[in-house]
Amino acid sequence: MRHLLKAICLLSMFLLTLGCGAEDKLLPLKGRILKGGSKFEPAPLEIMQIIFVPVLTNGEPIRDQYYANFNDVDSTFVVAGKTGKGLPPGRYRVSLELMKDRKDQYHGKCDAVRSPYVFEIDQKTKEVVIDLDKLPGV
Repeated sequence: MRHLLKAICLLSMFLLTLGCGAEDKLLPLKGRILKGGSKFEPAPLEIMQIIFVPVLTNGEPIRDQYYANFNDVDSTFVVAGKTGKGLPPGRYRVSLELMKDRKDQYHGKCDAVRSPYVFEIDQKTKEVVIDLDKLPGV
C-alpha cells in the first residue's frame, strides 16, 4: 500500500511538471506588414485579419490557430496566443484577410492553405515581416 501511494504521488508530480512546461515554451511574437517598402495602411472601412496556422507535415488536421492583433496606425501586429503569452515554436503559414463589406479583398489568395507567407518561429525570431509586394495581384 505504501508503494502504491508513493507511485501515485510521483506520477502526480510528473503530470504537473508536464502541464507547466508546455506554457514555458510559448513565444511572444511581434511583426509588421509592408506594402511598397513602407507600412501597409488599410483603406477606410478595411480590416486586416492575421492568423498564424501551424504547418503540419504528418497529415494531421489543423487543430490550433493563433490570431494576431493588428494595429492599423503603425501596421504592426502582436500574436499573444490563447493565454496571452505567445504561440509554441514551429512552422506557421500566415493567413491574411483584408475585409471590406464582409468580403476578402485578397479573394482567398492568402488563406490558411494558399498563403505564400510561411515562417519558422523559434526563440531567435524577433520579428516577422510580411511584404505584401510578394503576393501576386495585390
